[in-house]
Amino acid sequence: MRRAWLGAVALALASGCGPSSPPSRAPEPTRPSPPRPSEPREINLDEESAPDAESTAAVQRMLQRVARARGLPIKRAVPGKVLDRDTMLRRIRETVEEDTPKDALVGQGELLASLELVPAEYDFVAGAFALLGGRVAGFYDPDDGAMYLADDLGEAEAEETLAHELAHALADQTFPLAPMVEYAPGAGDRLSAVHAVIEGDATSAMLDVTLGSAFQMTEEQVRFAFVASTAMSDVGVKTPRAITSSLLTPYTDGFAFIQALRRRGDWRAVDEIWRAMPETTEQLLHIDKLLAREPAEAIAPPVLGALARQGYRVLIDDVVGEQGLRILLEDVGSRGQARDGAAGWGGDRFVVAAREEGAKRLFAVAFRLRMDTAADAAEVAELFERKYGKGCRERDTLGPVAWGARGRDLAFVAGPYEREGGRPRARGQCAEAVTWLGEVWQAAPPDGEAGRARAGR
Repeated sequence: MRRAWLGAVALALASGCGPSSPPSRAPEPTRPSPPRPSEPREINLDEESAPDAESTAAVQRMLQRVARARGLPIKRAVPGKVLDRDTMLRRIRETVEEDTPKDALVGQGELLASLELVPAEYDFVAGAFALLGGRVAGFYDPDDGAMYLADDLGEAEAEETLAHELAHALADQTFPLAPMVEYAPGAGDRLSAVHAVIEGDATSAMLDVTLGSAFQMTEEQVRFAFVASTAMSDVGVKTPRAITSSLLTPYTDGFAFIQALRRRGDWRAVDEIWRAMPETTEQLLHIDKLLAREPAEAIAPPVLGALARQGYRVLIDDVVGEQGLRILLEDVGSRGQARDGAAGWGGDRFVVAAREEGAKRLFAVAFRLRMDTAADAAEVAELFERKYGKGCRERDTLGPVAWGARGRDLAFVAGPYEREGGRPRARGQCAEAVTWLGEVWQAAPPDGEAGRARAGR
């Protein structure tokens, strides 16, 4: 699945499903897994050809196995295609460019750069595609109802990928996926939650098929398998941690979510969630908040202030969410610190703005974050201070970065800075950044109460 997938690679997470392979080498399960049946597992097709009898039979056999494991009906046949990786990646890229506004992709990359999660000159789109090119094993396309496999898969990886993608196909036949994963401005956090449910469902079903039961692997083992398989790849070791983490998080968080539901009521409990998806990644990460349908706090977009009068316009206005905040904090503290710090998330909003100046393009970023309590905000502020310093810091490439915390709220601004030929250079200074930060605070005064009318942690 790949509609507007790049949203899952940025903190904005502005879209639905992203293609990636399930772990091809899992850690040793806690109990012996049953022997795998001997059957054809690879589809042997040219891109333009119709399925031959052998390929159709292989897909149908796996489809039946997945349907039995997942408990969903087969409503129609699923065509299969094998593509070389270059062709597969080209198809994905064309779809991304068609389905996702260019400004949204640019804005996501600038958000990552401004937050210092990728190097200042890092090409976000090119880097994400490079990582994907080495990791994608196949994808199911809800637009044409077909499944595509890479032509260089080994037997075990082909079986795993086939099971994973056919789980997507079965889900699509009962719960149409295309409307769920359509890019929508400002819906980044909700789409991230949907993305995780979809990938977690397919990963759990895949392990039911290949291991006999997904419960033969713990959530931590699955996370390790995904992380290790990516880290050991040539491109994985060169990719910024935030990019790889964002690409893998829908699978690992999604798997943990689905397993928690299955412990409550197996696949019937999962099917109920398909009919009423989580609205936030906070609900995804905390089952109690999902059951209570606890909403996020509404946060107004940060104002551009004087920048608006200088001709800046908003490229992207979206929500980072608890999952995205955790990824940000993982760049500073340990996994545990990031998880605990992000768990106090209450709501947020960010904007990325730009202005044209001849061949140059100028950017500026602002981020408003509200936590459940002032203590939660102080916990995040401590990690922010480690990364961004106190008050304001000037940077040669990405301009000044200024931030502050008041009560339950944090506010962050970065820039302006310019890019010409991809190279960034600072344009603003701390005096301007501090003034802008003050305008952000003034436009949306912080909430200084100790808590709010939600369940909190």
